[in-house]
Amino acid sequence: MRIPASKKKETAPLLNGRGFIINYYRHSVALNSKRKFALFSACNISGTEWKNIPRKGNFKKDTRVSGNYQFGDELYNAIRASGLRPNDFEQGHLTSYQQVLWGKTDAQRRKAANDTFYFTNCVPQHERLNVGLWRSLEQYILKTQTVQHQLQVTVITGVVLSDNDPYYIKKINGEYVKIPCVFWKVIYYPNNRGLNAVGFMMSHTQLLVQDGTVVFKKSAVRESITGAGTSDNLFMDYKYDSVYQVKVEFIQKVTGLKFMLKNVHLPYQRDEKKSVLYKRIEVSPGIAFAPGKHKESPLDYKLKGITL
Repeated sequence: MRIPASKKKETAPLLNGRGFIINYYRHSVALNSKRKFALFSACNISGTEWKNIPRKGNFKKDTRVSGNYQFGDELYNAIRASGLRPNDFEQGHLTSYQQVLWGKTDAQRRKAANDTFYFTNCVPQHERLNVGLWRSLEQYILKTQTVQHQLQVTVITGVVLSDNDPYYIKKINGEYVKIPCVFWKVIYYPNNRGLNAVGFMMSHTQLLVQDGTVVFKKSAVRESITGAGTSDNLFMDYKYDSVYQVKVEFIQKVTGLKFMLKNVHLPYQRDEKKSVLYKRIEVSPGIAFAPGKHKESPLDYKLKGITL
């Protein structure tokens, strides 16, 4: 992936002066300095060395980047203290802790998992998306395809940091905070045609608006609260594909990032107007999964319909 010069200007620099890519054990992140959320989080997954281990960990700030460029407990604790429903937002991983659970030893898997619990790899995500459809997509990528078919894949995840994003209903320590609404993933994977790439997008705008946790007018934001301390159809048959699959080129357009597309097969080529696509990827309350914490459950996908 290439980051254009215009996007590099938006990145948060490392304190050691060595660029802006924050490297972890199994993934890498670049932060947007103004919005304080990641431009992207990228990881590789080895289906041959993947093994599940129990989830544990708490998010913390990364001291390699100035705290002025990353939201932490001041945002998420303030949200919890807001008096709104307790699960309006969760701390949503971009690179999920499960995606990096590969290696030759459990010690390597634990190190990789622990490294995902940094706020640099986190965005506010409505609970019904975080443990619902978004998690369903992550499980499909990981277990139904990568592990089952013993693949080596790359997953790049991020949010669209749009000027039109709504504001959180209250200031956080006196600051207006825009909440990213659109989540995206680009997956690179091999098959008998060579290297392929597919894209997915989901939006939780409707869920946030229904809960009253965001507003679109700055004047509607309330005063501050302070928080305490190898088959041909791989990756192309996710059962909600008709709603959430998009062209990789569209993700490239709305994020301003440049994905590696030369000599890459792009099987999904449905052209749509931007306004139509954004309506299509909206996760409505009627389709969002019921809340439930991060539990392992059997995969019940009837995989069909995605075009390779």
